[in-house]
Amino acid sequence: MVYVSLGSFLSVRSDVLARVAESLRGLDVRVALASGSTPRAALGPVPGSWLVRDVLPQVTLLGSAALTVSHGGNNSVTEALTAGVPLLLLPLSTDQFAGAAALEDAGLGEALDPNAATPDELRAAAVRLLDLAPAAAARLARLSEGLTATPGARRARASCSARSATRTDPNGW
Repeated sequence: MVYVSLGSFLSVRSDVLARVAESLRGLDVRVALASGSTPRAALGPVPGSWLVRDVLPQVTLLGSAALTVSHGGNNSVTEALTAGVPLLLLPLSTDQFAGAAALEDAGLGEALDPNAATPDELRAAAVRLLDLAPAAAARLARLSEGLTATPGARRARASCSARSATRTDPNGW
């Protein structure tokens, strides 16, 4: 299954979601697409096997996904990596560009320009990521195992405890 979401704010980019939908229609995959503020009609023909809703339970669906298509927001990236899912990234603002480049450098995803990528380019990237190279798949699996072994809240608490134990500032900073 391919999970698609541009987040709550960037789902207004119906042009990008329509090209993503067009690219995935040509593949033999089920799709779960969170359309947000994009009207369903803007996506073109939606196959009967696809799940399209304004909002979807992202973490739950990522547990069954083989690929996620995302804007590269921090929550989406962290949740996909935790689930061990490679990312096709379409960064649209702020830190999404640097994050997408880092994930691409690590071999855990590919980044395309959301304003210029054609359906054929999106489809080709999706096909490559659905058949992730064994070395990259193994790195992704190890990362996922590490993220699930020590959830974020526990890692943050341990990090704060370790830092506070070494501080000499009487105010705790």
